[in-house]
Amino acid sequence: MEANERLQKITDFILERRAATEAKEFEKYNAFDYDYRWKHTLRVVQYGRQIAGVEGADVEVVMAACLLHDVSKFDDEEYGVEHGRVGARIARPFLETLGYSAEQVDNICFSIAAHVDDKADFEHPITLESKIVSDADNIDRFGAYRLLLQFKDHAENYMALIERAESRILTLRKYREGNITGTAAGEKLFNHQLDLQINFLEHLVKDSKLTVEAKL
Repeated sequence: MEANERLQKITDFILERRAATEAKEFEKYNAFDYDYRWKHTLRVVQYGRQIAGVEGADVEVVMAACLLHDVSKFDDEEYGVEHGRVGARIARPFLETLGYSAEQVDNICFSIAAHVDDKADFEHPITLESKIVSDADNIDRFGAYRLLLQFKDHAENYMALIERAESRILTLRKYREGNITGTAAGEKLFNHQLDLQINFLEHLVKDSKLTVEAKL
């Protein structure tokens, strides 16, 4: 089986799982939640592919793990910090049918399991691929669309919007000063996301200083 065929089968596996859960009409989630999660997944795959190419990682292993990193999010349960480890358990039996080596299956499953907090529920060394999956996830979580979602409830309350922006700038600066990425290529992309958001929010706050009465 060729790489693209395997990746397509993984895609179909996830979408079938999503459809089955949506058919249950689970009250806690709606169509937007599942649509957001799938689009997030697709972006994570592309970030992972980009980083893997630069870092010299196994590109297919990274893309497979990125596709499956949030597979448990398509269930009708909220697993919280455990969602990566639950996802790895969901993915393993399916991955074993696709012709991957045992080493590749373990690497993919570890990358899924550990993408939240670097911890899995089985013994496995940290790999370049697992670092990339985590980096790719974080990069998209700080992307432009996520920024819009964070501020959508404040759009019609200007002062609340500015206060939220000022608070968010402080948080983003802390991330900018730290180093939560596992790869050099991932750090570059992550910092780019942070800089874009900081720049935009700083301009938003700066504009608010002009929102005053016209007096000489």
